[in-house]
Amino acid sequence: MEIILLERVRNLGNLGDQVSVKAGFARNYLIPKKIAVPATANAKKAFEANRVVLELKAADVLKKASAIAETLGDRRIVLQRKASEEGKLFGSVSAADIAEVLSDDLIAIQKDEVRLPEGALKLIGETEISVTVHPEVSFSVTVVVEAEG
Repeated sequence: MEIILLERVRNLGNLGDQVSVKAGFARNYLIPKKIAVPATANAKKAFEANRVVLELKAADVLKKASAIAETLGDRRIVLQRKASEEGKLFGSVSAADIAEVLSDDLIAIQKDEVRLPEGALKLIGETEISVTVHPEVSFSVTVVVEAEG
């Protein structure tokens, strides 16, 4: 299915690119989230008419993402969980847990923005993770998991 991207999508294209994707990906994800529109003649004309507005909006989103990266970048967070004597957690620390700790009243980090290198953390220790708040902006955070009590 041919679509026109309304914003930059990682590993797919930039604002205004006309790309071919699987129909299900377009119908179920890109179009409902208003990331893309089907590439029809009318959609192409409408996109060109609104291109300046969309580029300004994309620049504003990038600026906000850069501000978030400056604020939260290189942060060290400590999480305490129940663990065995060998250092294995009785549960795990997921991307949602890390996103919740990083989020505050002004900045909201979503769990899908947190990139864990090898899945959920299941051991006590220190791990460096990446948080991608925009396809062009990411920052690293050090997560320290300690045993409770």
